[in-house]
Amino acid sequence: MSQATTNLQISVEETAAWSRKLVITVPEGRVKAERAKVAKQLSKRVRIPGFRKGKVPLAHLESRFGPEIDRQTQQKLIDSAFSEAVKAKELEPISAPQVAKVAYDRDSELTFEVAFDIRPEIKLDRVGGFRLTRPEVTVGDEEIDAQLAGLRQQQALWKPVARKPAAGDSVEVTITPLEQETAEAEGQPYRFTLGERRAIPDVEAAIMTLDPESAGEFTVSFPDDFEDEEQRGKSRRLRIELKQVLEQELPPLDDEFARSLGDFEDVEALREAVGQDLLRHKEQEVEAKLDHEIVEGIMQANPFDVPDSMIERYLDALVGPPPEDADPDLVEQAREQARPTAEWGIKRTLIIQRVAEQQGLEATREDVQARLQELAKRVGRPVGEVRARMAKSGELRDLARRITEEKVFEYLKEQSEITVGGS
Repeated sequence: MSQATTNLQISVEETAAWSRKLVITVPEGRVKAERAKVAKQLSKRVRIPGFRKGKVPLAHLESRFGPEIDRQTQQKLIDSAFSEAVKAKELEPISAPQVAKVAYDRDSELTFEVAFDIRPEIKLDRVGGFRLTRPEVTVGDEEIDAQLAGLRQQQALWKPVARKPAAGDSVEVTITPLEQETAEAEGQPYRFTLGERRAIPDVEAAIMTLDPESAGEFTVSFPDDFEDEEQRGKSRRLRIELKQVLEQELPPLDDEFARSLGDFEDVEALREAVGQDLLRHKEQEVEAKLDHEIVEGIMQANPFDVPDSMIERYLDALVGPPPEDADPDLVEQAREQARPTAEWGIKRTLIIQRVAEQQGLEATREDVQARLQELAKRVGRPVGEVRARMAKSGELRDLARRITEEKVFEYLKEQSEITVGGS
């Protein structure tokens, strides 16, 4: 692509791998023309007593608004010159331009420097030839049984029982602190399942000694790993009243239970579906691990850096905006801890984009349409409705990205030797 013509003087300095600094000079004639244009536009908007709008003499305009005319002229020239310069030099900025060393004279040329990052154009000399192992995956009966137990717990009912509570029971309690300075402290109601670490161990142990509709006073100690550092290792005197004990009643694992979960004829059909889901999940994990290993191999075979501005934007999305009262040092520490993850994620994206470009693997409209038809069939809705919903939510763009990634990793796996090994 040929460079655009311009009357600007432009020098380019490579300050880092993907950072550039331009020194731009705008000629005197262009400065004067732009300033005259700004003055004319301003004269049409301002009102000065004794003169009709748009008929203010230049001398009066200069005396009152000269600095403002200079400010607007300088900004307009910098904006237009920067845009023109990056086009002329065929550069693609990906960060906000940082303008410095502005030298402006209304009767002479304008010179300024501007620094920015450009989009990396990575070179991949090797994307294959890696030796990888794809573990065999199986699903055992005990894994299916555990999944079915979880499904039964999700459908379980809770019924009151007249006995002391045990681990796994849900309890309703009122806890009142007994301290000299708060002799009339108000009790707080709680409901939680024993054994899920919703309460400190001493409190759970105390509750298990009570019968429903009874109360007792206990001294409890906060563990050394308690989340509130000020309470760690301290003891408190509490009054605990047990209102109710609820026992979980699991539905029987029978054909009726299987049919209640979906289109399953009997328990065996449910077991088969659960096993297939577990196997599919394991296979997806294996493929994701292979994808990760391939990307790692490509990064090591083709080392490259990424601009700091890309990392900072990734960190903004990864860490999120901090609370207003957040400690700046802790925020910076969190960002630094997340920096390696951010850099790796950016490199992964750039590698996928580069391979997709080189091999023509970007998702096509036909690819997206076919996937939309699959999704529409799965949810039982018209494909047009599914497309409109996904376009509105931004999911349509993500769908095209996922399809591209799938095609890229399918290609990359073909370039390496993958053997099947033990799990």
